[in-house]
Amino acid sequence: MCLVAGVSLFNVTVAGAEDIHVIATGALQGAMKAIKPAYERKTGNRLLIVYGPSFGASPESIPERLKAGEPMDVTVVSEDALKSLMTDGRFDPASKRVVAISRIGVAVPAGKARPDISTVDAFRAALLAAPRVAYSQGASGVYISGTLLDRLGIAAQVKPKAVVAAGKELVGDLLARGEADIGMQQVSELKVTPGIEFLGPLPEEIQKLTSFAGAVANRSRHRAKARAFLTFLASPEARPLLEASGLENAKPSGERR
Repeated sequence: MCLVAGVSLFNVTVAGAEDIHVIATGALQGAMKAIKPAYERKTGNRLLIVYGPSFGASPESIPERLKAGEPMDVTVVSEDALKSLMTDGRFDPASKRVVAISRIGVAVPAGKARPDISTVDAFRAALLAAPRVAYSQGASGVYISGTLLDRLGIAAQVKPKAVVAAGKELVGDLLARGEADIGMQQVSELKVTPGIEFLGPLPEEIQKLTSFAGAVANRSRHRAKARAFLTFLASPEARPLLEASGLENAKPSGERR
């Protein structure tokens, strides 16, 4: 009798399992290596995840994926990008959850000299000395190219030698292949890329903390389970998995500098 009951319960669980389509920022890619199997073991549902930058016009960017009509139940992007994506009624505003925060970090190719980035002046000097400087199309790159370089007074010198990681490509990939000499991206993206040396975060005076938030698509056929996935991402169970990749505990205040 007990065996039959156990098999029956197992069959109900499998029968109720669903494929949840997720379009997510690359900043979560490292964390998802641990979160995906943990969530799937707990729920029986399967996460089908594709990654891309929160901004940009490349086919892999999240805005372009949405325009192309890729299957999606839930997205997780920078909070600023989500605000923009929500303007056309594609997502349920009530489902929004801030799930993590990331700092911007700095890295160089493995085996190369490690420049000092401990102060704003030292970081400025490191960028000026580097023959090629990499950043992305995502939230970190938008801040670097649109705000930080001007704030440091070196936009005219750095932008001509910039190497931009487009689409799903990471800044760390460029560094590992020797296509850039120093690069900046979310800490959570740099820390999971082999072949590079992570130098640390930007100096605090010029740091930008980006919050990442998720929302459920109004056209999702699995809205309750998609919402439950966001709840799981923001849960104490997922927190150490996020933190291990370089992300930080989410704050309700959203994006801040």
